[in-house]
Amino acid sequence: MSTDNNTAIIAVTAIGKALAASIKEALAADCYVPAKLQSEGFAALQPDFATGMRRLFQQYDALVCIMATGIAVRTLAPVISDKLYDPAVVVMDEKALHAISLLSGHVGGANDLARRLAELTGAAAVITTATDVQQVAALDMIVPSVPGWIPDFRENCKRINGLLAAGKTVCLYEEVPIEIDRRGFTPVTNPHELPEQAEALVWVTHRYRLPELSMHSVKLVPKTRVLGVGCRKRTEPEQMRQAFTEFCIQYDTDPHSFAVMASIDVKKDEPAIKQLAEQWNCPFITYTADQLRVVEGKYPVSEFVRQTVQVGSVALSAADLASGGRVLTSRFAVDGITMAMGERTTRNDGVKA
Repeated sequence: MSTDNNTAIIAVTAIGKALAASIKEALAADCYVPAKLQSEGFAALQPDFATGMRRLFQQYDALVCIMATGIAVRTLAPVISDKLYDPAVVVMDEKALHAISLLSGHVGGANDLARRLAELTGAAAVITTATDVQQVAALDMIVPSVPGWIPDFRENCKRINGLLAAGKTVCLYEEVPIEIDRRGFTPVTNPHELPEQAEALVWVTHRYRLPELSMHSVKLVPKTRVLGVGCRKRTEPEQMRQAFTEFCIQYDTDPHSFAVMASIDVKKDEPAIKQLAEQWNCPFITYTADQLRVVEGKYPVSEFVRQTVQVGSVALSAADLASGGRVLTSRFAVDGITMAMGERTTRNDGVKA
């Protein structure tokens, strides 16, 4: 992002500009207009209207276009690419009669933005995505809301959403209890005993691998686990990756389960840990020896480790602090690398559970 705000409002008339001014603060948005309407708080689209609007499409997470739908469509057509990456685009008329979710309704958030604009202005939110019209859940909304991970995001979302919108039987097995939109799903208590009419199964789990099933199944992995990790100085990144794989297999945990990785602050620049965290898109947080010592009494300690980093337990203590005290495993050790796993029930250190 090259902007401080994530939303841009674009108006093309004086009346539309007044509407933009009335919603600007509520959306924390930047406002843009053609050069002839430029004034304080309203930047001119440069070097011309079409080019400027296309640039905003590539700079912001959301666009509110106060103009005719045709203008928005024809202007943005050359830069529209993919619903997984394009920004949300909502079109409003200048009298605020309608707020139309035009692009990226689910992943981009245009549907929610249209509803928000309706609340602010009294407009009617116009939403045409099939799952919303049928008032059923949408997998591409569920996954980020958990937050979680599924394999083959695009294809699985398309398939499951299509079945739900068509009123087909899609079973939901929650091995891991989470807050989830269940509209349209058929909850089950045994993934091996499904209704005859079932056409697909969404399995909410942390398991490393699911058993083979006779129908299409999608593994939804909640990112609620934390990894405490310690290692010798200058541990090879490949050793760390192999140890992590062994750890996940031993504890039957999908690597995508981890929301955060944690260690002692002297390891904050350790390449092997940093690369592992980057590989699995996890924030890497660290604690001081003083912080770790507060909880190390719960766990077996190593005097050798204490002499090295002033605390006798790194992996377990880091997992304890990062999880709020919910450690799930004993200490795993291989090749000078130690790991332990915790489960988050709340958001810690500003990182989503």
